[in-house]
Amino acid sequence: MPGLNDLAEDKPAMAGFGPLAGYRILEFGTNLTAPMATMLMGDQGADVIKVEPIAGEQLRSSGDQRSGVAKMGAMFLNANRNKRSIALDLKRADHLDAALRIAGQCDVVVQNFRPGVADRIGIGYDAIAPMRSDIIYVSIDGLGDSGPEAHRRVYDIVVQGIAGIAAVQADSVTGEPTTIRNAIVDKATALVVWQAVTAALLVRERTGMGQHIRVSMLNVALSFIWPEVMSSSTLIGEDVVVGGSMAGVRYCFATADGHILVGFVTDDEFAGVCRVLGCPDLPDDLRFDTVAKRFANAAALNALIGACLLQQPTGYWLPRLREADAVYAPINRPDDLAADPQIMAIGALAEHDHPVAGRYRQPVHPIRFSGTPTRLHRHAPMLDADRDAILAEFGVRLANAP
Repeated sequence: MPGLNDLAEDKPAMAGFGPLAGYRILEFGTNLTAPMATMLMGDQGADVIKVEPIAGEQLRSSGDQRSGVAKMGAMFLNANRNKRSIALDLKRADHLDAALRIAGQCDVVVQNFRPGVADRIGIGYDAIAPMRSDIIYVSIDGLGDSGPEAHRRVYDIVVQGIAGIAAVQADSVTGEPTTIRNAIVDKATALVVWQAVTAALLVRERTGMGQHIRVSMLNVALSFIWPEVMSSSTLIGEDVVVGGSMAGVRYCFATADGHILVGFVTDDEFAGVCRVLGCPDLPDDLRFDTVAKRFANAAALNALIGACLLQQPTGYWLPRLREADAVYAPINRPDDLAADPQIMAIGALAEHDHPVAGRYRQPVHPIRFSGTPTRLHRHAPMLDADRDAILAEFGVRLANAP
């Protein structure tokens, strides 16, 4: 299958592949938002240059690590393929000048410093735009670039709290709020940045105009969670009839020997699940005979469904739910994913050999293009691995070694 399974192991970046081939992206990024966004651009053929501090960005030491291999943690590996690395000390005049000269020859610059930091360092939009009038410059921030909280320290979990995500995830019985146990806002923001850059490149192709793009994690989180979960905060006024939302619905249930995911939205889906569970009269219960009522009375319905599923093991329920064309799924553990038949069938995961970190597994690029396929052409780079090549390519010389 075309995609990241088609490796170009230990070969130089290939020209002319992918929808973003020919574009140069400069990343001043750390953690997940900027690095993941630019990685996806790199998957699509863009030449992504990652500028790191001399010690390397902090994600390099995060997650599982191969014994004896420094600066290549699994989290860095998973957010930085298809890039080149150069380490610069932007407090040094010659290193800052090098960064600016490289930026002036790139199509896109992406940074995720706190508001005002890039300007203070000397790599803000106003410093780079005079060097290339059609530059597309992306500033990613946590809570916006104005207001009383704009300059505070922000991670994904902070935004989950402010945007209402932690409250929505509250336990249906105890009401105890909790965060989603992954950096969902970081990753959603990366996807928004990815789309924003491609949209801005399209505008530039049509008009020749560059622009400054600002993306806030808080804006992204609110847009992400709002459509189906925040219905109670949508209609304004005294005449609103409360209908509930899917936030109160339970989908993961215990079985006699494990767990299973079961859901339904339409009346037909609900009726099908009830038939499988041996409670065919439940759809006629006036508490559950519409979608809105099932949302509003989710606690009672959750208890009834849960009691039914406890009567048999998971292996009993799965084929019966499949035969009924129900909404269901096994609950895979992380170690189950590589052997899941559907994941294997679509080639969603691929294994590669990093020249330093060794054998590893990653998802392939999520989009399949028929005419401009994506591929892995570079493993996540070791720190500063491409310094000499990048400096020579951009015609830049440093005063002396760092």
